[in-house]
Amino acid sequence: MNRYWLKKTLNKSLLGFLAFVGLALFSSSCEKSNGEIGAGKFVEDRPELGEKLTFNVVSYTTNWDSITTKNPGAVALGNLNDPIFGKLNAAFTTRVLLSKLSPDFGDGTVCDSVKVRLTYQNTYGVRGDSIHLQVLPVVAPMSDTINYYSNNMPVLGPSIMDTTLMVDPSVPVFNGIDTSVGYLTFDLDPAYFQENLFDPAIAGEDFLIDNERFVEAVPGLHFRDAGTGTSALSFFNLTASGSLIQLFYHTGAQDTVPKLFTMTFGQNLGDPGLSFNTYENDFTSADFAIDMQDTVNGELLTYTQGAGGARTVLEFPGLDTLIGKGYSINRAEIIAHVLQGTASPYTLPNTLLILQDQDSAQALIKDYTSPINPAGGAINRADLREFRYRFNVTRMVHDFVNEKEEILPVILTPASSNSSAARVVLGGGLHPTIPVEFNVYYTKSE
Repeated sequence: MNRYWLKKTLNKSLLGFLAFVGLALFSSSCEKSNGEIGAGKFVEDRPELGEKLTFNVVSYTTNWDSITTKNPGAVALGNLNDPIFGKLNAAFTTRVLLSKLSPDFGDGTVCDSVKVRLTYQNTYGVRGDSIHLQVLPVVAPMSDTINYYSNNMPVLGPSIMDTTLMVDPSVPVFNGIDTSVGYLTFDLDPAYFQENLFDPAIAGEDFLIDNERFVEAVPGLHFRDAGTGTSALSFFNLTASGSLIQLFYHTGAQDTVPKLFTMTFGQNLGDPGLSFNTYENDFTSADFAIDMQDTVNGELLTYTQGAGGARTVLEFPGLDTLIGKGYSINRAEIIAHVLQGTASPYTLPNTLLILQDQDSAQALIKDYTSPINPAGGAINRADLREFRYRFNVTRMVHDFVNEKEEILPVILTPASSNSSAARVVLGGGLHPTIPVEFNVYYTKSE
């Protein structure tokens, strides 16, 4: 066969295929787009974000009804008098567990003393003040199957300890043998443990054969500060090996050397440990009126804190102009600036989260699920003394304008709020120099 005609035939086939592809692409480009995410144009292999729109933000402060605090990363204790956010009272409730099942103490055993040691995780504020610590037994059993919220208060019995203690993890603690730091230590009434542990063990009660039965009979302890308030909160790690309750006892008059039995808070895998924090916020002395926020025009400043306190709400009144346009949302960002002079000695939250507010339910926006462009929200330094939080909200904006066709408010709140009291003052939408920024980059469908 003539090679010219062979090449010509191949060339004709290739040209026909390319013509077909070109026609298909032309036809698809005529269809109406429902918008894309991150579909910006490219110039010399570099992405172009497209047109930029800057929207005003209506921002104001509200308070949480409650937050879930079951088995937090750290339990909280103290009444904090914050010069900007008002008063925050923190208490915690926890189960206590047997380190040895079916203990056999012997007849005539007497509990002589009880010492509690809690491992500090951190403190928040200015430490060194004293708290009025009370410990009370929990009367009703706690449940593993229900959630516990920051406004939960268990049924309590009479106090088994009432004393004043200094809050400072750097203060040395002497345990009779050596000195260590990083612990809060205090005594409890031995009569309570005589009645609820030693006497039942001597009588052979069967609720001591495992910890599941024990926590039904002896539900736990509640720790609170009954004082008027200090300049710091304390957070403790109950799962640390150093957090425990030591019970010293003797058996019979001839027993002159004290013996030791230890109780824990559930450090071992499989232990039925359970704890929760209780928070109470009083904004009476705060710099802002929580019940008089302008939810129409917004505020000059907004406030957000952990421990179930204040939260910042953001609304986007102009974003609805993009609904139904079919624009490709290439990038959307929110930048919240910290008001200088409002942090030290109260550490800023390392990360703020954006929650989508849907009636009584809140959930993280979808941008947190993106492995390529996550939502962010970590604090970063903009200048020597300027800090800000930057969020990528591209997926959120796309869903608002191209999927749901409804613009919902969002909430800014610190990460790990159930075990942190970190708080921050932010520039609101009306602030003249550090307003919250909301930028949307888009391209129109061709």
